[in-house]
Amino acid sequence: MKTKSVIIILILVSSISLKSQTIEKTTGFSDMKFSYIISSMSAGGDHFEKNETMIPIGIGWEMTYNLSKRFSTNIGIGFRTTGKRILDSFIISEWGYSGPIHHEYRDIYLDIPFHINYKILNTRPFKVHLSTGPRETFCFYNNYYNPGYDGKENRLKGTTSSTGLDFGLIETLKIFKQFGIFSSQYYGYYLFGHFSELESVDLKVGLTYYFK
Repeated sequence: MKTKSVIIILILVSSISLKSQTIEKTTGFSDMKFSYIISSMSAGGDHFEKNETMIPIGIGWEMTYNLSKRFSTNIGIGFRTTGKRILDSFIISEWGYSGPIHHEYRDIYLDIPFHINYKILNTRPFKVHLSTGPRETFCFYNNYYNPGYDGKENRLKGTTSSTGLDFGLIETLKIFKQFGIFSSQYYGYYLFGHFSELESVDLKVGLTYYFK
């Protein structure tokens, strides 16, 4: 009788231990990603037009926290910039011809996304997630006009903030025990702030480092 009791206790302890190990493997921080970003913002859906909607330079970093076997969250930071752009133009209005106007501008975007992901495909080592969640974007702009609308040199600097909602897909491929590659595609719509009602499309490719 005592032997049976000991065996039952050992089985219970073993099952609890295995269960806790499973939980440890499916929850907690699982990886971090380093990405190159190419993106576009537009009011009419004409994305990736050269020198109009393109934001060609971007890098990003994010971490993934597993909530369960299928659900996870991402939080990170992204840096995007148009680079320095130069535009020479003129204005014709009821007051006449403005003469040549030299325009230089540079926009820098700082993104802070918080996404919730749901795994829809798991054919190890390849996985696909649906992803959605808010994103806060800070824009640091620097515009130079010579001459400006008042006929004088004019420089405008400032910072704006906007809140949007992203929808996308994430594809990951684990190549080694702790390293892999990934890509993601996001469509975003800004709800509040300076970019309100603007659309965005972000394409990311990069490396994944796995903690486990």
